[in-house]
Amino acid sequence: MSDETGAAPFRIPAEFVRYAVALEPAEVAYGYVAGWVSAEDAVRLAFLRRCDLREHAGDFERLAALEPSAPGLGVLCRRLADSCADAGRVWAHLAVSWACSHPDEQRDRLLGGLERPALGPDSGGMRPSGAGRDEFLVGRATSGRGMNWQSGSALLGTDRPEEVDAAFDRGEDLVGVAVIGLALQHPDAEAILPRVARALESTDGGLRHQGRVALAHVARLHGTVDRRCLELLKSHPRGSEADDDLWGYVPRRRLPWWLWRHHLRERPAWNLRDRWRH
Repeated sequence: MSDETGAAPFRIPAEFVRYAVALEPAEVAYGYVAGWVSAEDAVRLAFLRRCDLREHAGDFERLAALEPSAPGLGVLCRRLADSCADAGRVWAHLAVSWACSHPDEQRDRLLGGLERPALGPDSGGMRPSGAGRDEFLVGRATSGRGMNWQSGSALLGTDRPEEVDAAFDRGEDLVGVAVIGLALQHPDAEAILPRVARALESTDGGLRHQGRVALAHVARLHGTVDRRCLELLKSHPRGSEADDDLWGYVPRRRLPWWLWRHHLRERPAWNLRDRWRH
């Protein structure tokens, strides 16, 4: 596109950004204007945040509606970035975090490119900041700013575990939908299963059921389970979708005796029904 963008020392992939922070519109815009993300990734980040917020998407909707090659993208991004004096702070945090996610030699090379002009004023040290994570991810999740918690369709796109933790703490009515969304969207089962466990141990029957649905998705998509979820599932009614998908997709040597007993007891009945039908 014809609009020139800043010369950040490297690009930060959208797939890293989306899990690391909950961006505001001016921050997405600043990331593109400063050169931290490409036009394609800026539009993608805006689209993902639009999905998070649905009818509350505002400027994310306008950003996501533009083609990466559209001249208007640079114009809109500059206007949004200029409207917030602090929009660059999150990118200082993301730049250091992205650099430090690499092996030593590559990490040092990336950090070496982060001179003060690239980071901006008041950028902090050259190691990932716990304060930055608390402000840009956990704090926004805790306040409910990261997701639209009245929209079930938005929550099925949840991909930040911290959003689910904060929703449990706030007692959100649709937290079970978010647990299912996390199971469908997040790439790491180790990040999903502790939140599934919180649903499974609930005293609310609806939330317990949503925990079983989420656990079934984890088994089907990731082929794994943890001990805590199995311990909690034992007290649930047998024959659920979680029982079936654990048996079907997780290596059986990892499954407990009570799940073996349930399925082996059911098998003769299945065989008898199959013979009767034929």
